Amino acid sequence: MKRNFPKSETSQTEVVIGLRKAIDFLFRSQLPSGEFRTYSSRDPELLKGCVVESSVFGTSCVLYGLEFVAYPSVEHMRKKGFNFLTEEAEAPGVWRFWTSTSGKRIPPDLDVTCCASFVLKKCHPHILWGSNLKAILSNRNEEGLFYTWMMARKDQNDVDSVVNANVLLYLGEREETKPAMRYLNHSVLTDQVEKTLHYYVDDFSLYYAMSRAFFNGTTGLKESAEALITKLSKRQRGNGSFGNELQTAMAICSMLNLGCIQGDRLDMAVRWLLKQQGDGGAWPRLPFFKDPLHYYYGSEEITTAFCVEALARFGEE
Repeated sequence: MKRNFPKSETSQTEVVIGLRKAIDFLFRSQLPSGEFRTYSSRDPELLKGCVVESSVFGTSCVLYGLEFVAYPSVEHMRKKGFNFLTEEAEAPGVWRFWTSTSGKRIPPDLDVTCCASFVLKKCHPHILWGSNLKAILSNRNEEGLFYTWMMARKDQNDVDSVVNANVLLYLGEREETKPAMRYLNHSVLTDQVEKTLHYYVDDFSLYYAMSRAFFNGTTGLKESAEALITKLSKRQRGNGSFGNELQTAMAICSMLNLGCIQGDRLDMAVRWLLKQQGDGGAWPRLPFFKDPLHYYYGSEEITTAFCVEALARFGEE
């Protein structure tokens, strides 16, 4: 699906400068272990009471965003990040939200496992060979939808739409993932998205995750692509943003994933995003996901990685 729009008014120079500043920030921020920070707080805006959470998931998000940039420093960050994910992997290729050094324990989950697997599959032999496919495919309910948690007690489990979209990102379109594709399409087409979100702050996360899976080959999601574009378009404000910086970056990426090439809408959004970039190259710490105990999670690194993806891909079109 391609939608051709008028040529962008945002100069390539502006985008390149913004990207370089952002990459420099991420390079400075990456921990020696290869991890990128995640923070948690009961404050829904992450403005106070934040504590550092040693987490695999945030690093997986950053590494995906870096896939669209080819600077030498990015390759260095990716290598360190890949090593970090590899160190945290457990047989047969699953991951937990918190790291082995965090002092916290939680069952492995499909969200972290599939996001980490996707960014590793080109360089990790066991993931490339599909060592974890059986474990992932066995973690489904009677309707064929994927559970969040990889544990024996199914009565304590749940089904989250973003988690299912991230499973599709990794597994792609196959017979076993068709129920998840139908579930996601139906959720969007019948305006039931909010009921399907357990771990994410807002519907932008689902639109992004679905569009990303579509962009990476899950063509069965095309059924709801037009609806996604319409929903996103309606959320854009007069200043070009789609809300905060994280929501705007996810919206830009989603539109590009779905084939919306250039145009006034994206140009306005990118120009707004560039104006919000801090002097140090980062965008603000904003909530991306949450847990049942009402803690919210995010970081400058996670927000910046989404902005990096948005700028890099917009500049390529």
